[in-house]
Amino acid sequence: MIYIPSWFSKRSWSLTSLRLRMSRLSVLLSLAGAALGAVITSTTRQPIYGIGASGAWWPYDIALFPESSQAEVARLLFDSETGMGMTDYRYNLGGGGVGVGTFDRAPETPYVSDGVYNFSADHQGTYFLKQAAQYQVPIITLFVNSAPTTMTNNSQNCGGTLITERIPAYAQYLTDVISYWYDQGINITHVSPMNEPDNNFDDGDPTTLCGQEGMQVTPEQRAEVVNTLAAALVNASLPTKVIADESSSSGTFLPDAPVWLSDVSPGSLGGVAHHQYGFANDSRVAEIGSVARNLSGGVNPWFTEICCYSETNSSEADDPLATIGWGQSYDPTMVSGLRMANLIWQSFTQAEDAHWDWWTTLSNGYGCTPNNDTSCATTRNYEGWDDGIIYYDPNYATTQNYNLTLTKRFYVLKHYATAIPIGATRVNVTTSATESSWRVVAFNAPGTGELHSVVAFNGQHDASTLTLTSEDGASLSPSSAFMTDPEHDYVSVELDAASEKELVIEAHAMSIYTIFF
Repeated sequence: MIYIPSWFSKRSWSLTSLRLRMSRLSVLLSLAGAALGAVITSTTRQPIYGIGASGAWWPYDIALFPESSQAEVARLLFDSETGMGMTDYRYNLGGGGVGVGTFDRAPETPYVSDGVYNFSADHQGTYFLKQAAQYQVPIITLFVNSAPTTMTNNSQNCGGTLITERIPAYAQYLTDVISYWYDQGINITHVSPMNEPDNNFDDGDPTTLCGQEGMQVTPEQRAEVVNTLAAALVNASLPTKVIADESSSSGTFLPDAPVWLSDVSPGSLGGVAHHQYGFANDSRVAEIGSVARNLSGGVNPWFTEICCYSETNSSEADDPLATIGWGQSYDPTMVSGLRMANLIWQSFTQAEDAHWDWWTTLSNGYGCTPNNDTSCATTRNYEGWDDGIIYYDPNYATTQNYNLTLTKRFYVLKHYATAIPIGATRVNVTTSATESSWRVVAFNAPGTGELHSVVAFNGQHDASTLTLTSEDGASLSPSSAFMTDPEHDYVSVELDAASEKELVIEAHAMSIYTIFF
């Protein structure tokens, strides 16, 4: 069952859609003359290959839910019409969890010994891998936090380092796993052999277990890992591309990249992957993109993980455009949703990343008890975590509460996932200084010079108007549009064709729009 807030029922959704179609109030999009706000230029930038999140590590909980609930989770994530329609799903290939003290962060591994596998392992995670393929999610990425224990220097799945002499065996292991799934009809399009190789997740206390899997891969080892794995995939006639190195932040990516990236063989790397847990400013993020492209010979950077943020200044708690940093907070509202949107905007326009992933799709980190607190699911607190986009009761085993909460981040990510088909090309948008609280991105349809979509959000607590025009004076004739704000979730918005040259968005406070052409 999906948790729907009291202010939003199926009936109210229907009535709201009707009102939006019959009214020209503040949610109206119209085509009319107005002062310029944003100009869609003719300058094209990077192609985009996927919007998504990962399957770590919630499948171990959801596997204990009723089968109908498991199917509902798959629908919500993967269905492009009735769900979020993510275009990338990150499957976590477990190392076995040796040394990890948290059961749901210790995924099983198919590895038995070199060349010997048990592919019935991790039925929890592979269920959703299969579902992603069944729903035809176009990008499926297999990522690894730790190699099997025979390949780490401490014989555990955390706290150790990849053994250099075992890199060929590790590459063959990953290739064998991908080959198995390929034979099952599941095309793993990308593989990440090292997720945050700058952190082995050892807390330094030999008497305690790790909180999750992790494996250090030194900068000096990383090119060899990429080259060896890429060659193994080619030898197996697999189309899978390698992405690397998924460094935690700009603070590790930028100094490490010169050590390994230029030594990667041409054609071996499908994306220069990075995380953004430093929550860097625009100039630093732009540096990530330029370093990635320059050292790799033009390979596009990929943004592959982020979560868990809070405002750095408590006075800006309600500001979606506030400076944010790593911090604890559960916020299901549009504030957190638009903070996600701002990170996506920064990634696409500053680093010019060709891909964007949130950390994980599901979380139980409410920070409160949803089963006996009616406001828990809908109210921000500083005890939980903004690590998921859908939430479930951590005490489900005793409460039998299998309800799901869809945060505003769910709908915000849907705005981008539906707007950007695989291979769409970003188009530069220039925005006037008076529209500083708006963020706008535009995309051409794959393989064409035709405008496909615009995603724009108003990051103010007041209604605002934005006028879109085309640099070349071309007609802007939308075919459909959708809006999310504090009271509505991805609802269709009526379009008014008063003119063909200017598109005016008369937006609610704290709202995001996806417009199709």
